[in-house]
Amino acid sequence: MDTPRKKADSAADNPEQQVVVAGKAGATVDKLLPILRKHSVQFHRIPVGEAVIDAIVEMPLVDLVLIAYPLADMTFSQFMEAIKTRVPPVRPPQLVVIITKEDVKEVAGFVNQGVQVLPAHLQPAHLERLVSKYLRKAPRPAIRIMVGLGVNLGVGKVLRMAQAANVSSTGMLIRTNEDFPLGSEISLEFTLPGDHDPIKVEATVVRHTDPDRERIKGLGLKFVDIAPGHKKRLEDYLERKMLREDD
Repeated sequence: MDTPRKKADSAADNPEQQVVVAGKAGATVDKLLPILRKHSVQFHRIPVGEAVIDAIVEMPLVDLVLIAYPLADMTFSQFMEAIKTRVPPVRPPQLVVIITKEDVKEVAGFVNQGVQVLPAHLQPAHLERLVSKYLRKAPRPAIRIMVGLGVNLGVGKVLRMAQAANVSSTGMLIRTNEDFPLGSEISLEFTLPGDHDPIKVEATVVRHTDPDRERIKGLGLKFVDIAPGHKKRLEDYLERKMLREDD
């Protein structure tokens, strides 16, 4: 995996996009890497499809996957099936496939599922203009906002305190030194700022953070059961907070 590269500019105060470049080395990858070095993104070079899926699952957030097709270890159908079955639907990355005419039939059926396709024969300048559209603004199907919340982790009859570092309407990243196994079922209870009634959620542990890379030790949780009224209060709070930060 390449060392992430940064571009110092006026956007440096905003979180950088996490971009994965997938596919074996070749002309397409040679054209993509210089484009990414010009932008304020963190990019990761991962040749094999299976490792790309692992990265999407394990990293805090992957905004964009640029696929220099074909993948060495799987067909595009297999890749999409792995995305569907293994990647939590909290905030899936955008997929852009750079493909030759010979392989276009393998990908064409997935265009109506949100996959974007670019021809591999494009000159570097033309490819840069098209790829830059995805680098300027990545789609964000779910709101995820950094927020500090006191969280009671109800495991068995023992309550533990933790702090939420990142929360959306469908999941939460919490700071904790506890090592609950993947798949553990956890009861959450937390109070939103300015509110008095706690929100109660049943969640599942879907990943462990990598403290060396993410600078946080904690757990990624996926909400599996939340009352409609509690979910509405959480969504309203996140939307209000996002609007205030955009002002």
